[in-house]
Amino acid sequence: MAQANDSLFPRNKFAKRHYEAIALAMQDARRSTALDQWLCIVNCLADAFAADNGMFKRERFKRACEPGANVRAR
Repeated sequence: MAQANDSLFPRNKFAKRHYEAIALAMQDARRSTALDQWLCIVNCLADAFAADNGMFKRERFKRACEPGANVRAR
């Protein structure tokens, strides 16, 4: 669906389902990536998502990226 350029409420590029899918991928990546590299990637993603969405919860995303975390938990 097209979005008007003058919209008062521009849509975010990412939706909750995208954040969840990426967090699950990061859980898998943690099993085969050095901790410092993994942390850098998680932080870079969190920065990008926070810039895209003012309601983004950075710490919640970071917790969801930890292996074994329940991504869809409230």
